[in-house]
Amino acid sequence: MTEEIPIWRIKYHPKSLDEICGRKRVKEALKNIIQQSNFPHLLFVGSKGIGKTMIAQLFSKEFLDKDYDANFKLVYADVPLTDEERKQARSEAYVSTNKIGSSAGKRITTPAFIQAKVKPFVQLKVLGKAPFKILVVKNFEALESNQQGFRRLMEIYGTNCRMILITTKISSIINPIVSRCHIILISRVKFIEFKELILYITKQESLEISDECIKILYRISEGRISQAIDLLQLSSINGNNISIEILYENAQKFHNELIRSLLLVTFKGDFPKARELSRKILSNYKFSAHEFYKLLLNEINKLPISKFTRIKLINLIADSDFRTLDGRDIDIQISALLSKICLFSEYM
Repeated sequence: MTEEIPIWRIKYHPKSLDEICGRKRVKEALKNIIQQSNFPHLLFVGSKGIGKTMIAQLFSKEFLDKDYDANFKLVYADVPLTDEERKQARSEAYVSTNKIGSSAGKRITTPAFIQAKVKPFVQLKVLGKAPFKILVVKNFEALESNQQGFRRLMEIYGTNCRMILITTKISSIINPIVSRCHIILISRVKFIEFKELILYITKQESLEISDECIKILYRISEGRISQAIDLLQLSSINGNNISIEILYENAQKFHNELIRSLLLVTFKGDFPKARELSRKILSNYKFSAHEFYKLLLNEINKLPISKFTRIKLINLIADSDFRTLDGRDIDIQISALLSKICLFSEYM
């Protein structure tokens, strides 16, 4: 490990499309777009944690080149607005009676997310020599009914700003938006390409790892490169020889410590901190909602608590899991679960 960049995930993060592990067809398609200097709105579809956002950012950087910083923005559709952003959206939703036109004195019904996070960016003219701006919207499906408002924005400001929408569930995107986008399917990196990257990292870090161990690492991480690198770095603490036993032990230990910390904060009744920590866990390690609930359940079963308390907590998790599987908003359901545990902890 270098002292300058102690986190391997950052140290070995791709700096260009060429450095992306695997996904040859996707890279070729995006490079063709860069050569043409034009593209329609894009829809990136693929499972969680496989690098969709990273690919979108690298593509945007190469497309916009020197004008990238001034003409690029990434927003998360599943992250609730701050109080300040909500206040801003409310104030901008009303057109003053001093204004001229038919809309004067009226209230605009633009969704708060679009009003606060999207509209200010897409309205501004392009800076520099870029053909247009690029807006990346991660977890786009979280907009739900607000997708119609976003569709209108795509039509109005499409010449000034191209959108790259990122989702894990294309079925959750309304047809009018799907029909306006060029769809790019991003699959999980293949094992042979995953293996090449891991062998390169282990060589750079003077580690020893067997082919069988790399297969286990691929299986544990489900091909999610950032998660695999995190686990590899954690396992290297035990020595230069990475074994299957060390991988399994650290994978479980790593997940347990994260969830245990979250439960500790929640039991203390600190809801804002618990919600922030849960969002970081889901964002950084790409757990699905179901995986997250299973980890919570495993840790709760280890706690020295009464039978009544354990049953109550399990019921709360089961209810939240059911609502999430039913298609409800993940962030809202997990936040609701944590708030209920915070409240229940007062009586534990």
